[in-house]
Amino acid sequence: MRLFSLSLSVACLFASAASAEQVWVTMDQVQPYTFKQEVDQIVIGNPGIADITVRDKSRVLLFGKAPGLTNMFLFDAEGNEIDNLIVRVRATNSDLLTLQRGGQRYTYNCTSVCEQTLTIGDAQEAFGAISAQTAGKFQQASSAGAPSE
Repeated sequence: MRLFSLSLSVACLFASAASAEQVWVTMDQVQPYTFKQEVDQIVIGNPGIADITVRDKSRVLLFGKAPGLTNMFLFDAEGNEIDNLIVRVRATNSDLLTLQRGGQRYTYNCTSVCEQTLTIGDAQEAFGAISAQTAGKFQQASSAGAPSE
């Protein structure tokens, strides 16, 4: 009997997810989204997959962080649930080259010249090195714009 109720619960979960509106976002890109009514509170299920920047009570910018699926609950000023949107983040496939060397994966952006890029799931050594270089560049750019003492 327990197995049946568990199966029924899982089926209901999938049925409700299937009926929810789906929003597609591409990884590392921002997409504007307008709600059907004003929203007071927004909760993102997994901000590691997608996140938002609020423009006003009816408009946000969705940012795709990593390929995957999450949801976004919307609440009104009284705390009532307005909607539960499914947010799907797809990887950027155009102009990307994936090199598989044994169990290690490396990703290159080949727009005009192939350059290694940060992609979730790449080899730790490559991801760590590029991530450190990117953080260093960001820090350098941030400190360059800071007022001098």
